[in-house]
Amino acid sequence: MELEADFEDLAEEALLANVAATLRDEYGPLLKDAIKENFKAYAAANDYDISFVWDAASDPVVERTRRSVHLRLEWPGLTALFELGVEPHTITGNLHFYWAEKDMWIQTDSVNWGSETGGIPESRAIRNGLEDLRQEIQQ
Repeated sequence: MELEADFEDLAEEALLANVAATLRDEYGPLLKDAIKENFKAYAAANDYDISFVWDAASDPVVERTRRSVHLRLEWPGLTALFELGVEPHTITGNLHFYWAEKDMWIQTDSVNWGSETGGIPESRAIRNGLEDLRQEIQQ
């Protein structure tokens, strides 16, 4: 018995379709939930109100090319500050802001941001979520 001439192409298409469906329906939601829970734990541990991070995250998007499948989640722009952390640093410019702890408006040309708080510790929420998913897939 001989296989059809386009057997390999049909098999590859079926495999990629299966991978795309699995990423979209199973692993994408698992990853998003894992990252959300990691960020929630981080927020609770650091007394941060960063619910905008998980509230504004996109649903998983699966993108396919002829030979590959990609899973993408998008998070709001400031997410990287919490994921990677921020060391104390100096901000310069014409600054005018309200400092709630001192109950006063401040106008200055320089602020040592994070000098009192030590900056923002890294959450590793996304990286840990990816590692959790990687382990789940390998089981």
